[in-house]
Amino acid sequence: MPSSTLPIACAINQSYVLPLAVMLESLKEHLRPSFQPVLYLVHTGIPQSSIATISSIVETHSIIPSDAQLSAAPRAPHFPREASFPLLLPEVLPPALERILFLDADMLVLEDLANLWETPLDQHVVAAAPDAAVPLCSAPRGVKCWPALGIPPAAPYFNAGVLMIHMTRYRQREVTRRVHQYFETTCEPIDFLHQEALNAVLWDDWKPLDSRWNLLASRAGRPYERPVSNAWRQPGIVHFAGRMKPWRAPIGGPFNEPYRKVLERVLPLFPREPPGLREQLYSVYDWYFRAAFYSVEQYLWRQRLI
Repeated sequence: MPSSTLPIACAINQSYVLPLAVMLESLKEHLRPSFQPVLYLVHTGIPQSSIATISSIVETHSIIPSDAQLSAAPRAPHFPREASFPLLLPEVLPPALERILFLDADMLVLEDLANLWETPLDQHVVAAAPDAAVPLCSAPRGVKCWPALGIPPAAPYFNAGVLMIHMTRYRQREVTRRVHQYFETTCEPIDFLHQEALNAVLWDDWKPLDSRWNLLASRAGRPYERPVSNAWRQPGIVHFAGRMKPWRAPIGGPFNEPYRKVLERVLPLFPREPPGLREQLYSVYDWYFRAAFYSVEQYLWRQRLI
């Protein structure tokens, strides 16, 4: 019987219900029996039937932010409203929760997350893995106006797809107020909403996790990406960030097949629509052409052209 709880928070809209089911199924598959996963799902408007189906995978608590909370949440034109919901966690989660593991839905868990959960935070607000695409706060598409914020140019930047959050410290250190201040005063357009804002205010208050706890599938194990470690050979969590989404169409790289196996188990719960032309073109590009054009893709990405 489970003797410990693994509290998880996710924030999605209806279009991410299927990948959420894949992530939860893979999490449950690898979690040691002494732990029970409990999901706090922050959303607006996901049908109760979908919530009930997700609850058949793991215990789920549905959380719908109030109108006041929604109106105060930061917005960006190129992000869905739910992208800022991680910033609402201190307001919407039960106050008794001291820590929470926040996970993006577009992930595949390949190791026991109890190992991650047992990592000490060492008095920091969050623990997270370094971002392979934006390695430094001063890098292109990193933290805006970083010199004015007193951030050193060599300060590393984390990916917010996997966050171990100490909620008590988050509230005590007024992270929410500081995040809103960043949005109000930044001198350039925001690139990555809550991720960027959290890096701006927690640049000296986060604990680095091993990169295998948030491996970017678009880079890890790919022939065009020089590995900085062997983390991709022992992945804990694979993150399908970016445009290539394996629940829509097959992708290149070593993690398409592991994802497909879990996807097939949950498709009876959440049937998917056939991929559109855009997804099919992304798939063909990722399989056959990305290695040849990767340097061009990265240049365009740094220039915010894609």
